[in-house]
Parts: sequence; C-alpha cells; structure tokens
Amino acid sequence: MKIFPAIDISEGKCIRLTKGLIDNKSIYASSPIEMAKEYKKEGFENIHLVDIDSTLSRGSNYEVIKEIRKKVDLHLQVAGGIRDEKSIKQKIIDGFDRLVIGTLAINDPAFIENFNEEEVYKISIALDLKDGLLASHGWKQTNSKSLEEITNIYNLKNIHSYFVTDISKDGMLSGLNFETFKKLKSLSAKPVTIGGGVKNMEDIIKANSNNYGGVVIGKAIYENHINLKDLSEYQKKC
Repeated sequence: MKIFPAIDISEGKCIRLTKGLIDNKSIYASSPIEMAKEYKKEGFENIHLVDIDSTLSRGSNYEVIKEIRKKVDLHLQVAGGIRDEKSIKQKIIDGFDRLVIGTLAINDPAFIENFNEEEVYKISIALDLKDGLLASHGWKQTNSKSLEEITNIYNLKNIHSYFVTDISKDGMLSGLNFETFKKLKSLSAKPVTIGGGVKNMEDIIKANSNNYGGVVIGKAIYENHINLKDLSEYQKKC
C-alpha cells in the first residue's frame, strides 16, 4: 500500500478544508514547497498534491505545483480542476506521475478515448462521495450516476486506479469510512486509494490490512494526530 501525505494548496499556501468547504479552512505555516521537501526528508516516496483553487474554479496554483515537481524528486500525484484534454496533456508533459480526474471523468467518460494506453495508465478516477452520491465541480454538485455505472466504464480501460474520498468526513479526523470504500473495492479489481477523515495510525494499519492500493493523509499530519516518523517507518513495511 502506498502512503500519500497530502498537500492542499490555496493562494499559494498549505491549507486543509473541512467537508470540502472553502469557508471552513485551516491555513498552515509551511509553504507547499517546504512541506514537500519535508516529506522527502522523512523518507516518503509519494505525495498527493491538490490545487484547491482550481478545483473550486477560483484561480490556479499550478506554478507552485510545477515548482514542487522541479525541486522534489518523488512520485507526485496531482489533483484539482483537471477538466479538459489540454490540462491533462500538459501535466503529463510536465512530468507528473499520476493525475486524479473527477468531474471530467464522471460527466464525459468518452474523454479517455483521446489518450493512448500509456497516458491512460497515468490516470486515477476520482470518486468523491457526498452523502452517498457522487460529487463534482469542487464538491458543489452531485450526480445521479452510480458507482456501478462509472466503474463498469473504467474497469474496461487501462486506468491505473480509483481514488475515493468521503467528503462528509474529509478534514473531520473522525476515521475512514471503510463501509463506503468496501463497496467500491467489490466493484473493481483495480487498485483503490482512499481518503477523507484519517484519524490516526489505526486507520492506516486497517487500510493496509484490507489491501487498499493507497491512503491519503492530510489534516491528521498537520494537527499532529499522526507522527511523520512513525508513518514513514510504517510505509517501509507496506
């Protein structure tokens, strides 16, 4: 299982949202670039980068994200507002290892046909769940499509994985919603990365023991609910 410390970026700063609401955010002192360097120093191999402003259609932090790519030699998974072919192509050219795509993937599955097999394998389909429904457009809209409908499409494609977040728990430090994640895991043999509400190391251990492909941790690190050294040491065992 891969462990992804998360860096959520808004207005060039490290932040964490609660339940996906921009009006309910915490701002942290470390810059995104320094935070990424810290993760590398602690021995992590993967980072999950989210452009919150792009997700919410209120700006872009892509220049900061590109700087992280240039200065930090780690596996970088990038998410947030990737909603057209040009944006996908550019991030592939700029050397990002994995692209997490939600709104576009749910609303226009045919987009995948515009990419070759190697490019498609860089894609992880984001399934953001809000009150049991698929959410898109910065978590502000819900979609009538079911998990089954979406996975039936992408299971036949060369995508790398699914990335599932329970928005109702995101930033709440209340523990991962394994019942929700279990349902998706039963629908696909592809790796499933999970996130939203990681509380402590018990969540990480449980995710690993249940054979999830990855887990994303944000606020639990920033709020010192999880010690970075402990997390890094555990990663070596996964």
